[in-house]
Amino acid sequence: MTEVEARDLLRDWPGVGGVETWVARRRWHTTPDGWTVDGMLQGWRFRVEIVASGLRLSARATDDQAPAVWVVTAKRTAK
Repeated sequence: MTEVEARDLLRDWPGVGGVETWVARRRWHTTPDGWTVDGMLQGWRFRVEIVASGLRLSARATDDQAPAVWVVTAKRTAK
């Protein structure tokens, strides 16, 4: 999945509170398994990782805290 495809998926995702749309609009930095997201949203830092079903987002407020993790699934097209 390209960065453009990942951003489109996040922007179109019907999430709660607009977190995915906020992430899609931020500047990203490439990592070996996805991207880190510039900035913080209400004290949370975000990562975006590519997984088989779409994207895994993780957010954490502090480095010693376990992250909140959720998956944004890619749209399937009919064959």
